[in-house]
Amino acid sequence: MVKNKSAGNRTFVIINTALLTLLGIIFFYPMLYQLSISFSSAHAVSAHKVFLWPVDITLTSYQKVFETGKIVRAYGNTLYYTAFGTVLQLIGTTFLAYPLSKKRLAGRRFFSFMFYFTNIFNGGMIPTFLVVKNLGMINTVWSLVIPGCISVYYAIILRTNFESVPGDLEEAAKIDGLGNWGILFKIYVPLSKAIYAALALFFAIGFWNSYVQPLIYLNDDTKFTLQMLLRNIVLQGQMTDIGGGASSSQDLGTNTDTLKAACVMVVMIPVMCIYPFIQKYFVKGIMIGAVKG
Repeated sequence: MVKNKSAGNRTFVIINTALLTLLGIIFFYPMLYQLSISFSSAHAVSAHKVFLWPVDITLTSYQKVFETGKIVRAYGNTLYYTAFGTVLQLIGTTFLAYPLSKKRLAGRRFFSFMFYFTNIFNGGMIPTFLVVKNLGMINTVWSLVIPGCISVYYAIILRTNFESVPGDLEEAAKIDGLGNWGILFKIYVPLSKAIYAALALFFAIGFWNSYVQPLIYLNDDTKFTLQMLLRNIVLQGQMTDIGGGASSSQDLGTNTDTLKAACVMVVMIPVMCIYPFIQKYFVKGIMIGAVKG
């Protein structure tokens, strides 16, 4: 065993560490800057005194954000859409992956190709909108969850995982009297907890960050998601969505910049708090589904 690393290895470690540290600072600073602005007073932000740490710390911006209840309602809508959509997508993906994992399925290659084809080529935004509109799903939760209730990409990963389950277990279950439903929910699903955790995480984050679908299909502001509310605030500067414009907020210690920063942090904080505890399921779940055997 060589105890001392070669000069090339030491150089690589130094360069790699320096590069990753630089990238970490580049990615982390904008978030820290927005956090500092959200806790700073309007006068400090307007005078460009905020650089790294909050100046004249105040919670006025967060109080202003929550006082009308619109962002709380948007939180409730987003949580509802995320939970409902994640469960529906897990069910749909499972019902696609399980039969395709069976070699005895007649036309298995044909069906696999047809589903995979839709993963590469699809009808596009306008035909999808017309279908959703003709089905009467505009301005409903169904318009957000039905069009994507089956993920072909993740179904392929889940199918690969199902194929790695020993066939002897299924034969033993059939001897014990289990049918296809029992085999699926009592054998395959319990043995795939890691990949289901990863898929649930991917689906939930996808619904949480969804922006295009709510923008297209939702017209009633009482049904807006956090991303829609944030879009109106940040891109259009409609601070009236959370009560009062910048001019009327100066006397309260807030302005447009502090309110925008507070809204951004309110949207980001839940995912930031949850992600460290479930990060391991990303790699573990995908590796289980990607490696056969």
